[in-house]
Amino acid sequence: MRWVAAVSALLLALFTSGCGLIGGSSNALQQGDCLKKDGDESFAKVSCSGSDAGFVVLERAGSGKAHDKCVDVAGTEYVYYDRGDGSVCVGIKGADTAHAVNAAQKGDCLTDTSGSTVQKADCRDRTAVYRVLDRIATTGFMPEADCKKVAGTQTTYSYILKSKKGINALGTGIVFCLIAKDSDPTRTIDNAKVGDCLKKSGANDVELTPCSSPDADYKILSSQLDKSLCDRVSGSIASYTYQRPGQIMPNVFCLGSAH
Repeated sequence: MRWVAAVSALLLALFTSGCGLIGGSSNALQQGDCLKKDGDESFAKVSCSGSDAGFVVLERAGSGKAHDKCVDVAGTEYVYYDRGDGSVCVGIKGADTAHAVNAAQKGDCLTDTSGSTVQKADCRDRTAVYRVLDRIATTGFMPEADCKKVAGTQTTYSYILKSKKGINALGTGIVFCLIAKDSDPTRTIDNAKVGDCLKKSGANDVELTPCSSPDADYKILSSQLDKSLCDRVSGSIASYTYQRPGQIMPNVFCLGSAH
């Protein structure tokens, strides 16, 4: 198990307000229509057979439609808000929306979040690295903090819509609470308490195990604010420090022999 501080990789999408998709209005645009980029903040409708057709309308989102928000429409890269008529959800033409990261739900898996492109993956596939413990709608400045209460979370991945309404203004998005795909969320270190036992699960990782188990390596003797304080704990032979996503101060366990 790799216990890391929260990783927040932003997938940026574009809000355009008052910038015409075509003739200053997007009312005529429907699912399947093709678009080309027309400046930094707008699109123009084009023929889908044209070489400049790099984008497609995936869906129209809003009240009374299949999706209320474009962030929930698989493959959405850009968003255009219609005044009074919801949103136009725009994606890259020809992209595999079935594996778009925002298509992932609780229990699904994702590829390595440190890569340039993060996708939903079959958990049986070798490209799957993390399993989704929870998917939480977020608008926060630190979206990874939303996963603090999700037991087993080892890292996070955020899909956040970037607003053009103001510099660095954040819109709605999703934060995925993640665990290594083959790990048991009930045995991760964030479930541990004084008196529990741990076993080594990697060069620098541990997980919970029954104290009666022959694979138990350590027993948690004390919880401290700094590992240097473990020197004062009787029987302490090691310490383990970890930090949950969104947590400001790390946790330190002073460890003794399990047997």
